[in-house]
Amino acid sequence: MLLEGSAAIVVGVGPGIGREAALALAREGADVALGARTEERLREVAVEVEALGRKAVCVPTNIAKEDECAALADACVQAFGRIDALVQNAFKQPPMRRIEDESAQEWERAFKINVIGSLSMAKAVLPAMKERRSGSIVFVSSLSARNADVELGAYSAAKAALLSVARTMAREWGGYGIRVNSVAPGHVWGPNLQWYFDFLAKQQGRSIEAVKAEVDALSPLNKIATSEEIAKAILFLASDLSSGMTGQTIDVNAGAWMPL
Repeated sequence: MLLEGSAAIVVGVGPGIGREAALALAREGADVALGARTEERLREVAVEVEALGRKAVCVPTNIAKEDECAALADACVQAFGRIDALVQNAFKQPPMRRIEDESAQEWERAFKINVIGSLSMAKAVLPAMKERRSGSIVFVSSLSARNADVELGAYSAAKAALLSVARTMAREWGGYGIRVNSVAPGHVWGPNLQWYFDFLAKQQGRSIEAVKAEVDALSPLNKIATSEEIAKAILFLASDLSSGMTGQTIDVNAGAWMPL
């Protein structure tokens, strides 16, 4: 197994990418410390991790609070004696509005979670990783950071800033043996996207199937990537399969956007 004997932290555990990332790491042998704001959700995923034969600890965590980030990192070390990987998936998406209609407070909230919170969580795991002279940090960014869209100004800017933070960390922390990379999903098929497509369908007087087919057609694979597929990219970056990579971003969008 790729991660046998290791311990990982997954933050932003919920339906979708966070849950699938935790399970992907557990299947490959990692014990997992789970962080999210909702304790009930943490317990549900912990049961699934334990069903795979791995250990799990649950720590309610709001990454906007530095002390809660530190508590999650401490809990992982206390339970498993180490931190080998951090998957930072927690995020905040402001209401969808054009830039001229977005308030300064909405921008501040977007940056507080998506950038400052992510930074706080990474700094919380740094001492344990420095001590072992190894570790992998994976930030879940977004296609919006690299290919901006209307009504996503604050979110896109915050996720773009997070990519820059990740590259700076990669340069500064590489000497400690720590790798820092990002995954940038496009649309991800699941309950949240289904809700959004339903909203668009009603707004446009069409069926949700028609809306999905239109988005599917934007991809050479004629599909929308799933949470499980995003989790595979996260697993790759968290494991030694990517031992020669740092400061990189993997786009997982079924080819809907292809950077040079």
